Amino acid sequence: MSRISSGRRIAWGALAFAATAALSLAGILALSAPTLAAKQPKSGAPSVSTGGVSHVHGNSLQLQGTVDPNGAATTYYFQWGPTVAYGSQTTPASLPAEMKRVKVGQTVTGLLPGFHYRIVATNSFGTKPGHDRTYKAKSSKSAFKLPKSIPNTVYGGALVISGTLSGADNAGQKVILQASPYPYHSAFTTTGLPVLTSSTGAFTFRVSRLTTSTQFRVSTVATRPLYSKTLTAQVAVRVSLKVRTAKRKGLVRLYGTVSPALARGRVYVQLLEPARPGHNEKTEERTTKYASKLSTPLKHATKTMSRYSAIMDITQTGRYRVYVKLPSGKQAYAAGASQSVVLKAGPAPAKGKKKQKGT
Repeated sequence: MSRISSGRRIAWGALAFAATAALSLAGILALSAPTLAAKQPKSGAPSVSTGGVSHVHGNSLQLQGTVDPNGAATTYYFQWGPTVAYGSQTTPASLPAEMKRVKVGQTVTGLLPGFHYRIVATNSFGTKPGHDRTYKAKSSKSAFKLPKSIPNTVYGGALVISGTLSGADNAGQKVILQASPYPYHSAFTTTGLPVLTSSTGAFTFRVSRLTTSTQFRVSTVATRPLYSKTLTAQVAVRVSLKVRTAKRKGLVRLYGTVSPALARGRVYVQLLEPARPGHNEKTEERTTKYASKLSTPLKHATKTMSRYSAIMDITQTGRYRVYVKLPSGKQAYAAGASQSVVLKAGPAPAKGKKKQKGT
């Protein structure tokens, strides 16, 4: 009996040990399962969100949104059109599987106020569209945008005026350039041929030869035309400069013409010299400026031009130019300058002898 009882106790002990070991192993596996599952990357259909618009330029703009590939290589694109049926879409773009939630954007042309759009993304797990949104332009009112000012045009030179027409219907619009010459009392009249605005509303006019200061404006061709602001183009006198040297080094004769013919005006011979920067926007980066060294009156010559002449002892080697200044007050023309030339200094003049004079 004792041997039988001892054997039974041994058997029951073995069974208890085995059960305890099995329970312990099950517990370890149960505790490890969440950890193992957490280390495995999630994969699934992409997550998307339709965003707003940016970089609006005429009827061209960028549609925006966000995409999360959710662990799989993903492509995305935008659908857009006049209704929720859309009808147009952008070229698909790709995102790698390891990419996380990222902001994306694509440019479209022809999206008008009231049109619908949304983002769509797809990968091997499925396709997800974003919510539909409607494009609402900040302002659909048309308006011209021209530069605040334009540089002076030399007498007889060409003038280029560029600008844009904004608004919902700014593309392919026929626009004209209108002019009113100095003294700006006459009505605006069309000059040149009409042009069509580009897909972004841009336009350019070229006036091949401008001979007097003129005010310009741009207008649409319509029963109720839209006008731009007035832009004044100042015409600067055209100044030529010639140099004739004498036998004595440094003694030169400066002469030339001024177009058009002017009844009054004064000619200044100027030397380019170092200068201290100024305190305003125009002069804060200035390092040189022209300083007047001699002046002489402008003389009327023909119906189309005036003349000047001056004899000068060059005491400083440097770059010289001729500057024509007009009387103050309203003028059909602005002051003008010649091209510059380099002149070399001669010997110092004898005492009591005039250095320079105008003729």
